[in-house]
Amino acid sequence: MCLRHPHKKIVAFITICCALLLIAEISPVHAAERPRVLTIALFASGIGLKFASVFLENSAQDSYDQYLSTAIQDDIAQHRDDYTSKHDLSVAMSRTGIGLVGLAMLISVFDELNLISRSSSAQSARLRLNPGYNPRTRETTLMFQRQF
Repeated sequence: MCLRHPHKKIVAFITICCALLLIAEISPVHAAERPRVLTIALFASGIGLKFASVFLENSAQDSYDQYLSTAIQDDIAQHRDDYTSKHDLSVAMSRTGIGLVGLAMLISVFDELNLISRSSSAQSARLRLNPGYNPRTRETTLMFQRQF
């Protein structure tokens, strides 16, 4: 995968981070509670669209290179139109893929919030890790809690 622009590197980094977060989210404990088929399907299709857009953009770049090296007027118009259509489709696929991955992440986060809010009193006796942040002192804390 050839990344020619810095914003593509950022998008690739965010996509990888989202993938790792979703993989961490789908733990065996949560998988036994209820199916997460929609989240997984949205995530997989989003990643698939993103990778397909990269291959389509490479094909568009090949059309553009042929456009630059062609001297026949009819071939120039054909290669230019081919490049334009492939590039536009690649951009649309990429943005749709990012949107689907983002939607999968939102659904996953809201599922977790619902899971936390429905926790029973038996679960509250377990050990919990609570993150905290103090904006005045700019300190980040992690607190282990256990109720007796």
